[in-house]
Amino acid sequence: MTKSNNRDDVSLVSKAKKELSKLYSEVNKHDEYYYREHNPKIPDNEYDDLRRSILKIEANFPSLVLATSPSLRVGAEPSEKFGKVKHSLPMLSIQNAKNREEVVSWNDGIKNFLMINDNTVIEYVAEPKIDGLSASLLYENGELTVAATRGNGLFGEDITENIKTIKGVPLTIDKKRAPKVLEIRGEVYMSHDNFYSLNKIQVEQGKEPFKNPRNAAAGSLKQLDPKETSKRSLEFFAYAWGDSSSLPYDNHYDLINFFKDLGFPINKNFGIFKTIDDLIIFYNDILEKRPDLGYDIDGIVYKLNRLDLRERLQSTEHHPRWAIAHKFPAERAVTKIIDVEIQVGRTGVLTPVARLQPIAIGGALISNASLHNFEEVSRKDIRIGDMVWVQRAGDVIPQVIKVIKEKRLKNIEPIVPPVNCPVCGAKAEKDVILSGNIEKEEKYIRCTGGLTCSAQAIERIKHFASKGAFDIEGLGQKQIDDYFAEKIIESPVDIFYIERRYKDNPPSFWRYTSGSPNKIGTIKDSALKLFKSINSKKEIELDRFLFSLGIRHLGLTSAGLLAGHYKSIEKMLDIFSADNSIDALSDILSLDGVGKKVAISIMDFFINLESRNLIYDLIKSGVIIKNFNREIKDTKISNKTVLITGSLESMSRAEAKVKIEILGAKLSSSLSKKTSFLIAGSKPTLSKIEKAKDFGVKIFSEEEWNTFISE
Repeated sequence: MTKSNNRDDVSLVSKAKKELSKLYSEVNKHDEYYYREHNPKIPDNEYDDLRRSILKIEANFPSLVLATSPSLRVGAEPSEKFGKVKHSLPMLSIQNAKNREEVVSWNDGIKNFLMINDNTVIEYVAEPKIDGLSASLLYENGELTVAATRGNGLFGEDITENIKTIKGVPLTIDKKRAPKVLEIRGEVYMSHDNFYSLNKIQVEQGKEPFKNPRNAAAGSLKQLDPKETSKRSLEFFAYAWGDSSSLPYDNHYDLINFFKDLGFPINKNFGIFKTIDDLIIFYNDILEKRPDLGYDIDGIVYKLNRLDLRERLQSTEHHPRWAIAHKFPAERAVTKIIDVEIQVGRTGVLTPVARLQPIAIGGALISNASLHNFEEVSRKDIRIGDMVWVQRAGDVIPQVIKVIKEKRLKNIEPIVPPVNCPVCGAKAEKDVILSGNIEKEEKYIRCTGGLTCSAQAIERIKHFASKGAFDIEGLGQKQIDDYFAEKIIESPVDIFYIERRYKDNPPSFWRYTSGSPNKIGTIKDSALKLFKSINSKKEIELDRFLFSLGIRHLGLTSAGLLAGHYKSIEKMLDIFSADNSIDALSDILSLDGVGKKVAISIMDFFINLESRNLIYDLIKSGVIIKNFNREIKDTKISNKTVLITGSLESMSRAEAKVKIEILGAKLSSSLSKKTSFLIAGSKPTLSKIEKAKDFGVKIFSEEEWNTFISE
């Protein structure tokens, strides 16, 4: 019986590991879309569900948590277009709540952590969650010296000169009243009126309009020329602070009003509350006022008012425990499906896309909506000509929610899944995948044409040049479409031969046709800028290079795991060969966080002659793939393991855990020879103390431990 249970436990751990690896990859991919490209591919609620799933598995299987877990990180790496700024204090994200029950659960957790009686009144502050771009503004001796984006939470992008163009941001503050060092944090956003005006100009100039105010704000704030940013009419709300040499108040409410007195714009819809019921009333009130605010919000942020309680609660590596964002439901509207077109992705996936009768939802004009896959089309019984409910889930991604069948016209035929690729004509079919011991069809239909399909080839190049990969400025989606059509770039390798091939003999669209006589017929500055950008990106880290190859199922997290294990591309090419495929596959599967599906996909890629030649050709073109090196830091008790037995008097076990982790140690739930320290509280388990003595584990009383960690 015991053996059977052990087998069951191993099986559960194995399944959890695979699922966690899959979730890591998904979240990392969508973090890149959201934070780096400002072009999210899934709704906020779906993204939040992915993170919730990660947290649930990690809570049940703490041994599976990797250092690369998305739960331990915020945002994405800062762009190399701007200088890096290290945040003096991390700029963390905020945990989300979907409903009242989750808000209540958050509040109960705070009270348990702090060991506060249910009848004790806790003050909260609440304000709208602005859908913009987080920014940090550092003032020294009353002058604005540095401004930065959130970036990955530890490092952001230097946007000082661009921030200075925002009229609401003070360049100087009263240095007699303000702390010598004061870091203001807030949100850069664009109002609806300014958004509509900007898009009108974009269309008039023949440019692509922005999808929504957040994208417009992000694109405007990250202009390389501050003069361009100044034309975009951005605004700013201050809602928090980072580093400070001193603070004149001990609570959030008074501090925010103090910032207002210093000249910072704050949201007028801001208040102090004493019960959850009061918070929910405020939430519903702002939800009702939302259409008339004049700017986008996607929820209400609740925070503890008292700073001393916040100090005790501390933060996880991802979010503060003392704050939560209560998200709004998605906005909806009714429109008509005019047509359904098929897009071909990088890996051949055929995605049906609904072309909609344009409709305004939440400040954005919606004309397209992904239908995800043909199983989804069939399940919802979506047909061309149908009237449908559409929502901007998370106020970003358009989704067809439901067909209004009572409005369906007669003789509207169901949509039939394609049997051939609409681009290259190759056979379209579903892959057979292994689920446990059962073979089943994948839900996605794929083009079998591979790189003979021009659509796949184009998407592969776009991925190769994208933010998470080589991040080549000047090679956006439109440019790649144009260069592919002109046969200038037909594979990733072609990118690194562009200058050699075309600098002295540029195509017509790279030549000046007007302007000063000495320029006519010469190569354009934009082309020279592209050459420079490509040359600056020839050196790349191994994990980003692996990701750039577009290996199916391989996300940034799995690429990082591979890079950390194999260290160099030369070793990977040597190990992953057709002659060594069985051993190589076993080696991949031994890595925590890499599942069978990913492993097989990696092997299939590396044993393919075309794939190997691609890598060799890239190296031959001048690409330098850097070996993987990871910096390991050490502190007084880093990597030590701590166990608590009995009850603690000075703090809850949760608070003790936070303090232990802040010091670089790990709180364990069981005693072993690897345990470094045992803290014995009141009424300890005597057997654990005796066992600790046998193992030679250092034993502390609660008082002794507090003295030890304070030294």
